[in-house]
Amino acid sequence: MIQYSVMSTENLSVLSDIAPPFRPYVQNIYQDLELGLCKTKVDLERMGCSDENETQFRIVLPYCSKKLKWDVIFDASVPWFAPDFKFDDESFLNNADDECILQHIPSLLKWDANDPKSLSHVISEMINLYKLHQIKKLGEDESSRAYFEYSALLGNALTTKQDIEVWVTGHLVEFLIKLKVDTSRLPELYNEGIAQNPGIDTALLLVRYPNSTNAELILSPFLTKVLGNITLPMMHQSGVLMDYVPMVTELLNNKIQDILTNDRLKRELLAQLIVKYEGAVLEHDANSAAFLFEMNDFHWILQIDIGIRFPENLPVLTLRSVYHNNKGKPKFKVLTACPYSNFEMYIEQQVQIFKNECKGFSSSNQLVNLES
Repeated sequence: MIQYSVMSTENLSVLSDIAPPFRPYVQNIYQDLELGLCKTKVDLERMGCSDENETQFRIVLPYCSKKLKWDVIFDASVPWFAPDFKFDDESFLNNADDECILQHIPSLLKWDANDPKSLSHVISEMINLYKLHQIKKLGEDESSRAYFEYSALLGNALTTKQDIEVWVTGHLVEFLIKLKVDTSRLPELYNEGIAQNPGIDTALLLVRYPNSTNAELILSPFLTKVLGNITLPMMHQSGVLMDYVPMVTELLNNKIQDILTNDRLKRELLAQLIVKYEGAVLEHDANSAAFLFEMNDFHWILQIDIGIRFPENLPVLTLRSVYHNNKGKPKFKVLTACPYSNFEMYIEQQVQIFKNECKGFSSSNQLVNLES
């Protein structure tokens, strides 16, 4: 799996062209700075012609469903000075005074040229201020449907200001809302830590006005893997976010709980088989087990693989003969339709058929006793 801290070839190229005094700031931005509800890494773009002593570059920042592009401009003649910025939104910080900067971007006035995190601190504070800037734009029309939805949603105990990103342009308003899903046990279930699955708990709802019926669910890669395709309930034109957000949150939490319940059933089934046939166990883990059985000089291995969708998806059983082979490989048979009920009876019947196939004679009514 590619780690997020590894720079792409393009970003490495941008970094190598930046003047040496400013490279630590850029390196820290890319490796450590995560912004937005998506917790996405910042990207880099080159400005102008390639020059190994460039003092300008562009950072690409995640916000709502957008990519903000801000230019960072250092002065090589005074490398200990804080950089200047140019924003793709000309209304942002166009009349900012020292009081505003001191209140919202103190790291800019207290710039420490010896701290490689200095630029990251400034950008983080600027993003927070940009969010306030967008909320202010939203409040300029308090009679709008979007403003009503935003205000009402904040009255819901599930959602705070920190859980919403707002973006306003013209008559279009966009909300990106973090859903409170409980994923605390999923890393344990999938045996994959947060380091390998950044943003593991990220479930976001993207809603646009005036077309709020086209709500979109955005899941982190890990949750997409775990939950699969999720069909959102219909959001009617007359519906409100303060009702819809809890509905979608409950849908996801119920889905996660179903997965955890299914995992418990899977572990219980494996535990029952391992205890019952303790002397025949070859190996086992949380998702599979292999057993060695013998009946009338017919030795065979039963491999049980149980996926994350159990019992919705049935276990996959593989029968392998110990002595019979086909083209130099052990003869095997995969059973994909194993019923959850009458589990052992089904195996006994299939083993008798498999035994006859291996030995080359027709099947009989004799059943293999797994207790043997």
